[in-house]
Amino acid sequence: MPKDIDKGLLEGRWLHAHEEDGQAGTVFRPDSHPLPPSRGRSGYVFRGDGTLLRVGPGPADRGASAPGTWTLDASGRLTIRVPGAPDEVLQIESLEADRLVAKPGT
Repeated sequence: MPKDIDKGLLEGRWLHAHEEDGQAGTVFRPDSHPLPPSRGRSGYVFRGDGTLLRVGPGPADRGASAPGTWTLDASGRLTIRVPGAPDEVLQIESLEADRLVAKPGT
């Protein structure tokens, strides 16, 4: 991933498109993208102020969310912090307006 990642492209609600995962990494699509039906999709809502919501399936088939924060460094390393959970680090492999691909980072 180029060092100059447009953080503006990251802002918004991204859902895991598990059907598209592969060697390139884990694929996320904006919630406006037509995804096939799935029994709950996990993802994130990235806000420009560095806050986020981690979203996913919850009890009784209702959605659940947890607030947190995110940071992105110059190398494309995305760190997600949700209180009460271990930090999640993703290395952004590619970011376009309609597709985010990331791999677990260190």
